[in-house]
Amino acid sequence: MQLPESYRFKLASMPRNGQLGLSIPHACNIPKHAITVDYNLNCLLCTCDGWLPVPVGQVLDFATLDQVWNSELAQQLQQDIDSKKYTWCAVDHCGIRYHDNMVNRYTLQINIDESCNLACPSCRRDPIMHTTGPEFQRKQQAVARIVEWLAEFPHPIHVTTSGNGDPLASLVMRTLLKQYRPREGQTFTLFTNGLLIKKQLDQLPILNSITDFSISVDAACADTYAKIRRGGDWAVLIENFEYLKSQGLSRRVVLKFCIQQSNFRELGQFIDLCRHYGFAMNLHQLDDWGTWSNEPESHPDAWTIANGSFQDHNVLNSNHPNYAECQSLVRDIITKPAYGPGLFSPRTLQLLQL
Repeated sequence: MQLPESYRFKLASMPRNGQLGLSIPHACNIPKHAITVDYNLNCLLCTCDGWLPVPVGQVLDFATLDQVWNSELAQQLQQDIDSKKYTWCAVDHCGIRYHDNMVNRYTLQINIDESCNLACPSCRRDPIMHTTGPEFQRKQQAVARIVEWLAEFPHPIHVTTSGNGDPLASLVMRTLLKQYRPREGQTFTLFTNGLLIKKQLDQLPILNSITDFSISVDAACADTYAKIRRGGDWAVLIENFEYLKSQGLSRRVVLKFCIQQSNFRELGQFIDLCRHYGFAMNLHQLDDWGTWSNEPESHPDAWTIANGSFQDHNVLNSNHPNYAECQSLVRDIITKPAYGPGLFSPRTLQLLQL
């Protein structure tokens, strides 16, 4: 299968079953129900564009959602997964090694715009904000087509935006967020850093259809937040948490914590923060998205000298000097009756051998 270079990198970034050769008895129907639209405007058939990074076409190639699922390449991928080969799937990450991945509703993940008001080093080296020019216009056209997809789709569908930027900071996403009025059965997850919620939430026609606010925090104090969530303001974040609580939205909020060298000692504080506001939580491993250098280099560039390599930050790697300390902290948390292993992603517990 011939893929552009960036998708070949994604395929190589996580073990695929075509390489592992595992016999997997579990079934998956996600490629017949899920579409992820990535920043290149390509359509992929998984809930994560890193788990099955094989594009089946561009947004503007398709007039409807059904055309995406019924395209020639989509059917090839579906057949491979129906036969339980999982050739191009990141089977260590998606959970298929441990259980069936069967869903009964349609999902659309929109990662079309990387624009964000932060520049977190785990995600990007420099700020990204699309506001003008041909690329901006192309992304706007793609969002307009997605709005057409949703306006015509007759089945319940859950829409998630955005996995690679902040939709509230994006000019590209405004057609969807500030103009589209959802059909019955259409629900939304809003991935955001949480800093613009108070300013913009009441302007969104989709507000009553938002079932989840997934807010990436990765810290439990101002100093760590400033280091990991660059450009963010802890006081503003807390102000937005207070707003969500005052609006009776706490039960819809999930705070996300990506465990890394700079923050792992704050796991207990983070859990306390979530409990204070009545928020759910998701604690998970650091993934390599190609921002940090993957290995220590003999001649690192200036950014790597200042920010380190992926391995420097990946405290869940058993070779990391603080791995045992992190393992002990997590073990202590999951053995407390009020907590348990469900706070952490299965992949994180696997990496910590817990």
